[in-house]
Amino acid sequence: MAKENSVIDWEKYGVLLKAARVANGFTRGLSLCKEVEEKTGMKVSERTIYALEDASRAPSADIFLALQQVLPELRDPEYLKPAFRRNDIDVMLVSF
Repeated sequence: MAKENSVIDWEKYGVLLKAARVANGFTRGLSLCKEVEEKTGMKVSERTIYALEDASRAPSADIFLALQQVLPELRDPEYLKPAFRRNDIDVMLVSF
């Protein structure tokens, strides 16, 4: 089970992650994993993707950021807003 004492409601994040995955044409978690590795060099398992989607685990910072590189919705503060437990949280997204 993902942490409950967190700034982010991981169950809501999981719903948003799955919606973003499907909206971007990744019908299977494996295809998203391949794209994450190709774009970022980071290996993420299909099992991890599904565990994040069903909130049985929270992502590491590396996975959280790697998914943002492939799924543009996850970089949009308005898209992610429902996942934050409080409305007064500032989200910092930067490009290097």
